[in-house]
Amino acid sequence: MRLATAALAAALVAAVAAGCGGGHKAAASRPECPLSPAQHRDVAAAKHVIVLLRRLEQPLKTVHESGSPALEHAVTRFLLDVGPLPPDVKGRLLDKAKSATGLCHDCFEALESEEPVVAKRVSGKPC
Repeated sequence: MRLATAALAAALVAAVAAGCGGGHKAAASRPECPLSPAQHRDVAAAKHVIVLLRRLEQPLKTVHESGSPALEHAVTRFLLDVGPLPPDVKGRLLDKAKSATGLCHDCFEALESEEPVVAKRVSGKPC
């Protein structure tokens, strides 16, 4: 009984310690990249395409290997819009687009392949 209580207490302490530190604060303390007017237009265009992606995916009820031609065209248009953006902005927009195209396997994979993971992790600079 005593051993079980000690194990439960150790597990509780480990769970509380794992929750401390909240990685979101570190990301919030990073400076935002200054965007040019053209990049602001690209961000706005990408957000409009994300809305379109959600609307085009609505008819899909299960996961499909590929989407409709309109959905795949919208994904291509989105990728062209986010191409010149800084890695941190591009990553946030790609996350939103991936959540909008979860039922189209090819669309999701196309967005996943453009994720700027290496640029964000290796350089240490958000811009």
